[in-house]
Amino acid sequence: MTFESVLRNHQFHPILDSKYQFGKGLIVDLSPSSDIWTKVNEQHDFSAEIKRLVTETGAVVEIGRYAEQRMIYQDTDNFSGNESRTLHIGIDLGIPAGNCVFSPLDGEVFGFANHQQQGDYGPTIILRHELEGYVFHTLYGHLATSSLSILQCGQFIKAGEAFATIGESHENGGWASHLHFQIIRDMEKYQNDYPGVVDPIHTNFYLNNCPNPNLILKRNDI
Repeated sequence: MTFESVLRNHQFHPILDSKYQFGKGLIVDLSPSSDIWTKVNEQHDFSAEIKRLVTETGAVVEIGRYAEQRMIYQDTDNFSGNESRTLHIGIDLGIPAGNCVFSPLDGEVFGFANHQQQGDYGPTIILRHELEGYVFHTLYGHLATSSLSILQCGQFIKAGEAFATIGESHENGGWASHLHFQIIRDMEKYQNDYPGVVDPIHTNFYLNNCPNPNLILKRNDI
């Protein structure tokens, strides 16, 4: 059975409270051709427009898509000199800061760090898992600083354990509160970090190494 089939067939613990993970979602299109940019101006940025749409639709979670081309990173410090990185290879789940993040299955802490450059992940945790013979990792970005306070590499995290919380803008790299969730098969040279936005010329490699996180999330609208 392929890795993707194993993930598809497994029943994971929700990584967020079920009311958010499976509740009404607003699918946020941040690609260059999105209608959202027609509503943006100096007084009303894309985050404000997203919040307006949330109010209008009654959504409880904002969902940023996997494998989406984006141009929102290029004016941040973290992407200076790497402007070609535009392909988003995780899923973003926008919910209020302070909410818990739960492990989808048993694992251990592989690495963690506070990536505080503007536009980066902020506090980040990576867990290592084994499932039906496959070893893989899950990455959680834009967390609260307090999430890192008592972690140790190799620490066991059980399925369903609350091991982190969503961070505020001032601590999460400068973004509206959300979780960046990503699956990573091979961590390559990385320990406490892994790219979440990559150069599209490497699309085939990264979409294979970082398959669709919805294989774990299991929402029916993305």
